[in-house]
Amino acid sequence: MISVARAVGRGMTAVSIVLMALLCLPIAYEAVARAFGAPTLWVFETTLYALIFIGFLGNALAVQSRAHFRVTLLITLFPRFRRGLDLIAHLSTMGFALLLIGTGAYFAWYSWSNAILSATLLDVPLWIPQLAIPIGGLGLFLQSLVVLVAGDDGPVGHVIGD
Repeated sequence: MISVARAVGRGMTAVSIVLMALLCLPIAYEAVARAFGAPTLWVFETTLYALIFIGFLGNALAVQSRAHFRVTLLITLFPRFRRGLDLIAHLSTMGFALLLIGTGAYFAWYSWSNAILSATLLDVPLWIPQLAIPIGGLGLFLQSLVVLVAGDDGPVGHVIGD
């Protein structure tokens, strides 16, 4: 189970990195097209949706590398209770991830079942970009589970309060 969760996290990280790398292509194309007086209709919306996916899929990497933000006031004040406070933090993150999964899935399902489209000329079905929410929540949940069960915190990132 832990190896599957790690693999899902690595997969989400890879997709996020690829999207980030590919994001420069449509933006450069738009810049050239505008310079020649032919702006596009699709670049802004598609790059916006890609950024949404990058943000939500990056949750798994943030937890794995401990780059997610944490307020460590209580750990600083009560260092003896660090393990218990870390447990509360991980369980809270997992609870938030479940909330993202449930409400995000409902949000996407509602848009799909009611055929809701973007209010732009592209008419993108909104359930597509909204899928980033439950998918990102799944990555956040699985990676938090890995950290909780395997103690696999990864390298230390930036921690607020340290």
